[in-house]
Amino acid sequence: MRPRNNAAMQRYREEYHRCCGDLVRQLRTEKGWSLADFSRETGISVPWLRKFEENRLTTNYSMRLQMQMVQALGFGVMEIHQFYKRVDEMTETSVGPPPWLINNKKERTSKMGGSDRGSS
Repeated sequence: MRPRNNAAMQRYREEYHRCCGDLVRQLRTEKGWSLADFSRETGISVPWLRKFEENRLTTNYSMRLQMQMVQALGFGVMEIHQFYKRVDEMTETSVGPPPWLINNKKERTSKMGGSDRGSS
């Protein structure tokens, strides 16, 4: 098994988190909420929310906190995938497709003899 490009994975992960914070900020401001308003809606502290939106968190955070934010922004359980799809699109616009998809495509191409030709 080939080693993954750790630098590309790290870059993608950092950009994904930045985009996630940007989208939360965008949706919060569209609702006309200050950070204090958002804090009341989510039960999460203003300093933590500020760090999340600015991508300055220095520790991992739980999915529970992220779900609290996303649900407060109006995404129900059945719509949550729409939020993450938007984050994925923002990230790919910024840095391109996820590294694990690029590696898989390259491996498939090399297994096919270096081209995408079908059999004749």
